[in-house]
Amino acid sequence: MAFSYPTVFLSENPTAGFAAYPHHFWTTAKPFEGEPSNADVEMRQVWVHGSYMQALDKTVLKNALKIQQTLVGDEKRMAVFPALDPKLRTTELSWGYHSPLLYWNNSAQMIDEDNDILRTINEQSRSSSSLNVALRPASVLAGKQFDRWKLQAADALVITLMNRVENGAGAIWHDRMKTLTAGPCQNCTLFPHDGHVTRSRVYEFSFTPLSVSENLALAFAYSCMALYVLVSLHRMKAFHSRFGLVVTAITQITCSILSSITICGVLKINLSMVPQSAYPFVVLVIGLENMFRLINAIVQHPATMDTELRVANALGDVGPVSVAAAAQNLIILSLLSRFVSPGVAAFCAFACIATIFDAFFLLTFFVAVLNVDIKRLELQDAISRSNQAKTGTKRKASPVHHTWFDALLQGRLPFSTRMAGTVVTTTFILSLNYHFFKRHEKGGGLRHLLGLARGDSPSFDDFDTFTPPPMNATLTPAEWMSMQDFETAREVMSLANPGADSFVIRVFAPLIVVLANADRTGAPLGKDAWSQALQSFAIHHFYPAAVAVVFIVAFVAVLMNFLLYREAGDGDEADTDRYEDGITMQTTKLPHMLDIIKLSTNEVGHFVSIALDRTIAVSILDRFQKTRHTMVIPPEILMKVAWPVHNAVVDDTGDFVACHCADGRVFIYKFTAQSCVQIMHYPDDHPAVMFRFIRFPGSETTQNYLAVLTSGGRLVMKNIDSGADISLCLSQVPLLGATLIEASDQSRQLIIATEDASVVSFDWIASSWIERNKEIIPISTTHGRITGAVKMEANKDLGSDVLVVRASNNIVFLDGQTLAVISTFDLEKHGDPSGSLLIDHVTECDSCGSVAFRCIALTSDPTESGERKLVTLTPGSDGNSSICLRNTKPTCQSFEDAKRTEHSLPARSGWQPLKTQGILGLRRRKLPSADDHATRLKDTNSTQARLRRRTRISAHSTASLELWEAYKLSLTGELETIDVSMTGECGADDQAALYVNTAGPTVSLDSQSIAVAFGNTVKIIKAARRGAFVNRDDGTTLSRQSSTNRKRLNLRKAQ
Repeated sequence: MAFSYPTVFLSENPTAGFAAYPHHFWTTAKPFEGEPSNADVEMRQVWVHGSYMQALDKTVLKNALKIQQTLVGDEKRMAVFPALDPKLRTTELSWGYHSPLLYWNNSAQMIDEDNDILRTINEQSRSSSSLNVALRPASVLAGKQFDRWKLQAADALVITLMNRVENGAGAIWHDRMKTLTAGPCQNCTLFPHDGHVTRSRVYEFSFTPLSVSENLALAFAYSCMALYVLVSLHRMKAFHSRFGLVVTAITQITCSILSSITICGVLKINLSMVPQSAYPFVVLVIGLENMFRLINAIVQHPATMDTELRVANALGDVGPVSVAAAAQNLIILSLLSRFVSPGVAAFCAFACIATIFDAFFLLTFFVAVLNVDIKRLELQDAISRSNQAKTGTKRKASPVHHTWFDALLQGRLPFSTRMAGTVVTTTFILSLNYHFFKRHEKGGGLRHLLGLARGDSPSFDDFDTFTPPPMNATLTPAEWMSMQDFETAREVMSLANPGADSFVIRVFAPLIVVLANADRTGAPLGKDAWSQALQSFAIHHFYPAAVAVVFIVAFVAVLMNFLLYREAGDGDEADTDRYEDGITMQTTKLPHMLDIIKLSTNEVGHFVSIALDRTIAVSILDRFQKTRHTMVIPPEILMKVAWPVHNAVVDDTGDFVACHCADGRVFIYKFTAQSCVQIMHYPDDHPAVMFRFIRFPGSETTQNYLAVLTSGGRLVMKNIDSGADISLCLSQVPLLGATLIEASDQSRQLIIATEDASVVSFDWIASSWIERNKEIIPISTTHGRITGAVKMEANKDLGSDVLVVRASNNIVFLDGQTLAVISTFDLEKHGDPSGSLLIDHVTECDSCGSVAFRCIALTSDPTESGERKLVTLTPGSDGNSSICLRNTKPTCQSFEDAKRTEHSLPARSGWQPLKTQGILGLRRRKLPSADDHATRLKDTNSTQARLRRRTRISAHSTASLELWEAYKLSLTGELETIDVSMTGECGADDQAALYVNTAGPTVSLDSQSIAVAFGNTVKIIKAARRGAFVNRDDGTTLSRQSSTNRKRLNLRKAQ
């Protein structure tokens, strides 16, 4: 988008950018093909050079005045006309001159008395000369330097002499030029040296306004384009904001147009021969075609696919077509530019550059915005299905017969979209080309229409007397002629042919005068000119360019916020937060023959399973492929194991598994080596409070240890690679809990909780655990001792600096570094359950800025009837939006003031709380009995048929009448279930599946999924981030289509 800046703001030449292009006029400049004697006017020029960029020096100005007086006489004007004189527009002028000396009324005295030459020029830039032409600096000076729109310096003074052919003033000027060397230019250098200018060319200039028919044609073309856009937008149903897409499309097309004009200016492509209103059309055709092609490709992919995948697949589908279309347009436009008129050839060059810019903006800017805009696609589809479900079943309407025109509007015709834009662009270019030949070509055949008989390209290079100029000129006469804008040409027409739209002019090569003692060594050439241009840009345009960049960034940010409005809200508005997490379930088959009795997992999602048939299996998660594979400890190893196995764990790589056996030994098995690599002795007879693998960063390589910490305070660590043992006694007081915190890649912290309500932290320093802090936590004790286990964890949402300790009927939040108490929560005071703690929606307190919660929940142990309770704490009704953790200000809301909501869940086993989202589990769902089902059969006429039906149902096993369902209970009490199929899921081996009375044990794999032992298999239940649309009003059953499978989701309130 940076290329858009020079076209709008860069003012190194006031005739650059939009000012140089006519708005509603056709302009042409081409060699005259008739008799040279038929010219209307003649034009001669004298260029006066002093030292480099010193043309506005008073000495140069006065010498130029002497040269002018020698040519046209000592004519003084009483006053410079403040504007173009309307009387002169209708006055027949036979000759005149156009000179920068008119700024001072051709007076040497006024030049001497002028204290600010630049100010005089800038203030009188709209005054007129005797030719009734505005004294623009671009028309009377050459080699100019501007600071924005104000002139700063010039390299040459340009004196232009014009006369009608029938007037004899031209011959007089020609004779006087040859006498300059004997008069005011005695010591000057002239080119040609004798002042005798003979080279000339005859050109025809036309300045034709757009006709009524041409205006109507352009209006019709743009109207059709607008209608196409409106129809296409109306057909799009899967986008959050059509207005946002329109703004994005307009921004992209505008930047493409402005950037193309900038490149055309750099390449010196003349775009002034075609009206400005024609240029946006071709960019609209090419740009909109590519945009809607990409949008349609995205819509064709299923809505259940991830947004990134949909955009990537769509780009893969339409990418080759878009590249082929761009290449096709470039080739056709290049070919057309060789046969059409010069003005249309420049238009073709502009279209080629715009095609490249459009493809670039499409793949960068438009794709990024489109990716954001379709984020709500699934939600909108679900809302539509929900609304249709509420309206009830409607009678099918009779089929409608669509016409060919309807199919055309709906885009269902087999017409190649790769050709549509090319055909429209080619037709438009040929229409533009027809304008330049309909009035000048004798024949009206197809050959002339296509422009195959056009003349030579107009060129001003013949104006250059010497190539290159020997005096280091900053601007050649040919470049000066091409810089003149259409306004100057229109004003000259009043002299040449008043009232007409074209004139023929004979242009003589200019006479170049270099004054005596002029230093022309400062003109930059080649790379120096570019370096000075960049330096000038940095000096004069850094601030506006920086402002433009800031504006673009702010505009894109506002556009993103508009597209994402209500997409990622605060999360506490029940009426807008209706996009809940769905659940999925998959079965992991294991080589066990009997029920699984023990599950153990690690932080990366691997788990170990131990079954009653004394087999041990490890399920390894491949996070890249999203698959699992199973490895088994061989029977020859298991035969040496003393059963039962008390503890088992697998490391993060999945290559090592450790098992604590009944004989007090701990063996470490390596799957790649297929052998036991280490054996260690269990430290004492107390149960383990920590049994896990730990990786410690070393000086050269990472050291892998197996750590066993018992409730007796004994810690034993075995280095798996070297076999070295580390044995420590961390506490003389029995331990009730322990946890390991990895604050960083280089830091490890071990925290233990003792029976006397102490919390002690240790740091791993120099291959040993060093005690750092010890604090007494304020919880209820019995005779100074804690009863029950203590669970400690560092919740990731709270960060590693906050440690959560759950003991007895208390929850204590500690500072992870100093173990200082941050906050305490007494569960017994309000009768809250003392099970697991679930934290959701961590935010900042509105009052003190500390850590706060939008919602937390507590779970209870199962009752005798198998019912569990979930108590949710949310902010009260006093206006606070969160529960403050530290509660340092009176306006903060504490746990005591929170609103409590209780939910019950009839689930005896097979459940596991997640840290944030809620509870996942697996439970049995009873079906009606076979007899009850048979009595509901509608076929009451045949008793035998009813009996046969009852017999078939009764023949099924009892398990077929007891279906299971996976469920998720959210913190708000929403219960979402998915049926678990007992047949057809494991293939032909289903007959070996065990009858399951109770699901479990269960372990948490990560923050979104759990593993539930189900007979000799494991069910993995996951709460997906992209889930089902929950209707909280009536709890209706919705159908959700997935890209991999289809499952029925039953959404209902927990009872």
